[in-house]
Amino acid sequence: MAEKRRASDDHVEDLAERAEPVTFKKIRFQLPRNEEGLPEKDVPAKDTDDQLMARLRVMRVKELVHEILAAMYYDIHRLCWHRKYLMQNRIRRFPDLHFYKIQHQEASWLLDRAIRQEMLVKVGQTSSHDWAYISKQEAHRVGQFIRQFNWKILAICVLSEAFRLALYAEDQVVWAVLMLKIRENRTSIEVFAQSRGLDWQGQLLKHADKQIPGLQQALVPRLDLAQEHFHHIVIANGSFGRPLYEEHNQTNINHGNIFNPSYFKDKRDPTIRVPDRDGPCDLCYAERECNCRISRPTLATFLVELVNYPHKGIGVRALARFKKGDILDEYVGELRPVDYKDDRVYALLHESKMVEGDPLALISAKRYGNWTRYLNHSCKPSTTFLKMTVGKKIMVAVQAVRDIDIFEEITVDYGKGYWKNRKCLCGEPGCRSQDATEEETEA
Repeated sequence: MAEKRRASDDHVEDLAERAEPVTFKKIRFQLPRNEEGLPEKDVPAKDTDDQLMARLRVMRVKELVHEILAAMYYDIHRLCWHRKYLMQNRIRRFPDLHFYKIQHQEASWLLDRAIRQEMLVKVGQTSSHDWAYISKQEAHRVGQFIRQFNWKILAICVLSEAFRLALYAEDQVVWAVLMLKIRENRTSIEVFAQSRGLDWQGQLLKHADKQIPGLQQALVPRLDLAQEHFHHIVIANGSFGRPLYEEHNQTNINHGNIFNPSYFKDKRDPTIRVPDRDGPCDLCYAERECNCRISRPTLATFLVELVNYPHKGIGVRALARFKKGDILDEYVGELRPVDYKDDRVYALLHESKMVEGDPLALISAKRYGNWTRYLNHSCKPSTTFLKMTVGKKIMVAVQAVRDIDIFEEITVDYGKGYWKNRKCLCGEPGCRSQDATEEETEA
């Protein structure tokens, strides 16, 4: 179905100096193994009740921490969305404005307590070091967070209700693992907040006159990443850059394919629905033209990020949990005739779901497209390209074929036709580890 993608000229343009690598000890939870090293299902279980409970506890902690982190990204996204909406419309809608005010107020109070405590420490009042906080646990954890990270990361995280709840309610084991995962994803959290326009500095500006260690550094003006679309940013080795293809910037589009009549002999948009050719709408099952549509941008648009993966190039990482069957987004680009030859990396065949092997056009995403064009190949993918009829159009959607966890790379199968003179590097069992033959390509 697809002729699809990743070539050596797909690379990342650096936008900032690479940060010095941070050295820290990684803690990994490992399940007990039997003495022969065989899978446990092949040998009788020997775990005691205590060992079994310990293993279950590890699994529950990991699950809970992933839920907290997914909620943190969603909280930040929601705040930024409301801020953008309120600024554009300049109106005071009670639910949106009230939610926005409450979140900033709670974050501001917590930061005020942290600043007050640092001022007490500065003047030597350490005997009652936690009196500024509402609890000893808050004092310990906020102080620990500031020492391990900085005021900027704290100001970002406290704007998330999920983070604040974890700070107050979770036990020490969950909190320690959460701190570890925040450290591992520190660059991701920073870029996510900055590229979506989170107002984290405003929480600290009223304390700018205080000589708190590290506070002035957090208030230094930064590169405004929110001026461009957040999918114009690629995270690579602790820094970030911009995706390039053939020395040109790749531009994000959100609202369907770009159609230029001059590219087609009949001047007609090949994605316009034809009832006898394209079948019923996949949303309302109407046999004739309807007004259904898939809302764009989708939630997945906001909760994924572009990452440069070694040996594979730019890929997509999930910042939320997606369920099997979810429609993540539409694959979009410039519509071109089927015989278009200038995009052998991103081009995807566009055809009706009812007529196999009769392509209507190519979707060329080398210059204009959305995040779906960066999906890397896997022989055991987490998504698939799905031909759909929706409303007045036909489209190619990206659908999850299994549950996708936060921080997991989202992948798709490019199909055998892509592997002519190419080598698959996905590393999955049964991977296409050698170049496809001519017979496979023709098939």
